[in-house]
Amino acid sequence: MASSLHQTPYGVGLAYRFNVHEEAVAHRSEIDLLELSTEDYIVRERRIYSDPDERLLHNALARFPCVAHGLSLSIGTVGELDDVYLKATDRFLREHAIEVFSEHLAFHRVDGNDLTMFLSLPFEEVAVQWVKRNYYETRRRLGRPFALENVTYAFPVPHGTLSEADFLRRICEETDCTLLLDVTNVFNNSRNHGYDPIEFFDRLPMDRVSQMHLAGGHQLPDGRWEDSHSAPVMDEVWPLFDEAVRRAENTRIVILERDSKLNPFSSVMTDIRKAREIFYTHRPAEAPEYLPVESPSRTVPAPDPMAPEFAGFRSFQRALMGRIADPSFRKEFRENAPRAVRRYELTDPEWFQKLLDCPGKHIHEFEEAWDYFRKEDKEIEKEYEQREWAAWANQLGTGGW
Repeated sequence: MASSLHQTPYGVGLAYRFNVHEEAVAHRSEIDLLELSTEDYIVRERRIYSDPDERLLHNALARFPCVAHGLSLSIGTVGELDDVYLKATDRFLREHAIEVFSEHLAFHRVDGNDLTMFLSLPFEEVAVQWVKRNYYETRRRLGRPFALENVTYAFPVPHGTLSEADFLRRICEETDCTLLLDVTNVFNNSRNHGYDPIEFFDRLPMDRVSQMHLAGGHQLPDGRWEDSHSAPVMDEVWPLFDEAVRRAENTRIVILERDSKLNPFSSVMTDIRKAREIFYTHRPAEAPEYLPVESPSRTVPAPDPMAPEFAGFRSFQRALMGRIADPSFRKEFRENAPRAVRRYELTDPEWFQKLLDCPGKHIHEFEEAWDYFRKEDKEIEKEYEQREWAAWANQLGTGGW
């Protein structure tokens, strides 16, 4: 195992997808590194659908410097961290000697329900303090610092006391994390929620940006921009990317995300080449010395979701997920919201008002998506079981067990 290959990746790369493995290899001279989605390999259902014997993964690891990117930590959830997820992630990183890891600064899982779509954290000091505890616990269990990524969100939690940029700054002040700055997400949020992206950069601790993402999206009929990862990078995003790279002098890694519509691959390479041109205009061709973020000596309490200081925040998250995922609670909430939220012990009037003022249109969209995917999941589960049986039969038939 050539562990040194993945120690300090540098340059512009691609979010790896098994179905364009040959194309990526063919363009090795122009793709500096790959970003591996950990879920593609630590979640058996996804591996069965993609690279069941990990042949392509091992080939990619041998050819490219690689970093890892997670999807399922839900670091902002006021609840217990997912022990199975963390152990599997730790095993994957260590097995393949991957040093660089990142996750999303958001929440999507509450009370066993996983929305699989990112919800914004409230831009509040209490959320900063909770993320700090979860970050350091995750850092301890993974044995490394890691980067946190800003996300595209449907709506900000109402009545926040911090701006999004100041919230990210506070996270950096309270932890030794770096930031994975998704420039497309900044563009989307600035358009959808009405702020100036350059002012966002002004307020952000750009010296803590270690990685960047670029992705394509599209505009919905109602005018909102969506982070779909299914199209070339939008024209309006390129000047923002140039400005971000110019300002964030410690950024070593840029990843183009394209999850679907990867063919023709020439379209992907057009974006890679443009991103490389911009990146290397502001960066040396060879990687500069890596200087890790200094972590001040501090004692951080272990995350305790039942701590009184997080009670309102926790109850808000539980009630918000109830509005999305529980049809009976939806009905109760519409009929008598103050009485309904007692189910989740939401008694703090400020947090109740935040819940009440979450935009009904977006909540309804999440409700519909939740109901649709629950039905679809049942069909996928049946198909997955058939694939599992087929895989077992193949192993038995070839003596692989």
